[in-house]
Formats: sequence, C-alpha cells, structure tokens
Amino acid sequence: MASDVYRVGDGMVSFYVLAEGADLTLVDAGLPAHYGRLTAALEDIGRSVRDVRAVVLTHAHLDHVGLAERLRQETGASVWIHARDEPALTAPLRPPADAKPEAGLGRYLLRHPTALRVPMHLARSGAFRTPAITSASPFDDGMTLDVPGRPRVVAVPGHTPGSVAFHLPAQGAVFTGDALVTHDGLLGLTGTGPQIIGPVFTHDTAQARTSLEALTSLDADLVLPGHGDPFHGAVADAVAQARHTPS
Repeated sequence: MASDVYRVGDGMVSFYVLAEGADLTLVDAGLPAHYGRLTAALEDIGRSVRDVRAVVLTHAHLDHVGLAERLRQETGASVWIHARDEPALTAPLRPPADAKPEAGLGRYLLRHPTALRVPMHLARSGAFRTPAITSASPFDDGMTLDVPGRPRVVAVPGHTPGSVAFHLPAQGAVFTGDALVTHDGLLGLTGTGPQIIGPVFTHDTAQARTSLEALTSLDADLVLPGHGDPFHGAVADAVAQARHTPS
C-alpha cells in the first residue's frame, strides 16, 4: 500500500483514507454501516473522524457515498464529485434517467440467483437508507483538488456519466472507483485480475471500456479499486486485462 493511504471497508466494498500530515481525505465513503470500520481504522493510525477535511467521490452510487453526508454534518468536511454525477446526490436511491444501468437487476437475478448476495449485502449495510447529500462541490476532468493529498481528477465515464479516477503522482497510485475493479460480486469474478463491472451496475459498458484509455498514460504502479484487492503493477497492464472482461 502506498504511504499515507489506508484501505477501509469489507470484502465487497472498499474505500480509502488519504493522509497528509494531520489532515485526511476520504476517497469514496463506503456504506452507512462502515462507520465503525472507519473509526476503528482511523484510531489505528492515531486519527479520528474529526480529522477528515474532505470526501472525494469517484461516482454517485450508493456503496460509494454512504457516509458522505454524515461526515459532512459531523466534521464539516467538504464533499466533491464530478459535475455529471452531482445531480444523483440529491436522490441517491433514484438515479437520474440519463444515468440508469444498461441492464435490469431483477431479470439478471432470475438467471443468476446466487448474485442476490450483492443486493442483500448492500441492504444489510444500510445502502438503501443512504441520505441525500445536501451540499457538494463539483469538479471536472484534469483538476487537482485542493484537499489533503491533492488528488488529480481523471475522467473515466461509462460506469456512471461522471465516473472518475483519482491519481496521486507522488505515490504512484490511482484510485479507480468502479471504472476498473478486481472483484465483481454479481458475476463472482474475483482472483481473475482487473475487470470492468457488468451492465447491471454500469450505465454504458462500451463507454466504460473506451474510457480505460485515459488511465494508460498515468505514472502509477498501484491500482486501488472500489471492489477487490489492490493491483500491484503498471496501470497500463491492469487496463490491458480489464479490456478483456466479458460483455
């Protein structure tokens, strides 16, 4: 793991703490039930939620925004998201019409009933009680955010219209959110390397695949996804593998 970067979450969902001195940025915000995991992780490194200055979101799905509003209210942390995904924060349980996934979950579950473990896990972890985020700062591609760690925004639309990655040039790391993962709970694809998430949770699979090109030029040898274990190796190699994900 890159110095000053810490992974939080569970076996299905990951988010990250980025430390710069005494100040912290969260990269994504997990699920509501992850609050205890977050506080325990921060205690382990001698910090607390009071040190969180910002929450930067790779996209607006429930399993990435779960703690954002709570932290915003409790700590005064700023919340940041790409302008294309900002509207989804006001009603996280109802994605905008122009951001809905390509495929329906119900029909998929009829064919693959074991995939029910994913929505069940989300429900148990409070996903469907995620509150609206009432104040957020929009960003755009190429910006370096003025938050602890100063992550640089790399637009990778497709999973959602406003999906992004965050690059840390000094650490040689990139947070890929759900644009590139190493575990897909629905398909059960784990241990098979980097991949993109299927159409049940992705707005535009073809665009998601094309957007991976934006990652290939990054100077990074640590890929930190929103689902699955970190990938150690050149991000271009991770992209090459992810491009072969079954459609």
